[in-house]
Amino acid sequence: MVTIYDIARKAGVSITTVSRVINNHPYVKDETKEKIEKLLKETGYVPNSNASSLVSKKTNTIAVILPDITNSFFANIFRGAEERANSQNFTVIYGNTNEDSEREKQYINTFIEKRVDGVILDPISTDLDIIKPLEQNDIPFVLIDRNIKGAKKSHVGIHNKKEAFRIVNYLIEQGKKKIALISASEELSVYKDRKKGYINALKESGLDVENDYIKIGTKPIKEVGYNLTKKMLQSSKLPDAVFAANNFLAVGVYNALKDLDYRVPEDISIVCFDDFDTGTVISPFFTSIIQPASKMGTAAMDLLLDKIEGGDNKSEQIYLKSELCIRKST
Repeated sequence: MVTIYDIARKAGVSITTVSRVINNHPYVKDETKEKIEKLLKETGYVPNSNASSLVSKKTNTIAVILPDITNSFFANIFRGAEERANSQNFTVIYGNTNEDSEREKQYINTFIEKRVDGVILDPISTDLDIIKPLEQNDIPFVLIDRNIKGAKKSHVGIHNKKEAFRIVNYLIEQGKKKIALISASEELSVYKDRKKGYINALKESGLDVENDYIKIGTKPIKEVGYNLTKKMLQSSKLPDAVFAANNFLAVGVYNALKDLDYRVPEDISIVCFDDFDTGTVISPFFTSIIQPASKMGTAAMDLLLDKIEGGDNKSEQIYLKSELCIRKST
């Protein structure tokens, strides 16, 4: 972890001078200021808001950063992670990025400033730069659900391509031949892999991959699923099934079909990833690939705690099994 002492030593100045630069004090020579600012940027230094942690070098606090706490999938990840951390006398603090990469950066910097002992991150950003501040400050971290290409860091998730193939193949076995895909940005690893699984299932069954049936949006939220479905249905070709890449997108698909007087499953079947709070939304929910969200949170926390306690720091890739749950939407 980079400290103000490290910056002062490298710059050949006093701690007071570094502090003045950090706090925009006017009485610092331009040359010295530029030198210190360059070092601050290169090292990823974040000012420490908790001076006591400099003594103990431990806060017994872990940060969990997730995209959308209103989605039961992410809520269950958090629950599993928190329960395991609490059992080991760690406190968990939470950051909800709302699928916003800028907010993600802010949370990472804030949690570094608070000197958390470790971070579990379900990333929005696909750029390796997002994890550099954690590496530069020696903060142990584990990626969960989504991955970052080229990161080569510990990660917990499922085989998204394999599971997407599985659920699309189920539709094909049910006699569906015109299957649409409603998904979020392919920049996010899970949606890229789910699209690959969808395409592989069609090709292996000898079905054509119709571009009119593939609609890719931005965020994996209800509004995006709704708008993409309406756009798709403007085509003269009507699908007989829709594969929505997550539960919120699936709800958007359902609402769009309902508004346009299509019946599920009589006119169009729906399948998706993840479960939902069926008592308050749609009951019963859609045929789904159910990810073991709580177990994912527990497994990620176990990896992180091992890193924090000085265990083997190698990068581990953990893939958990999912369940195909058949319901009335098909």
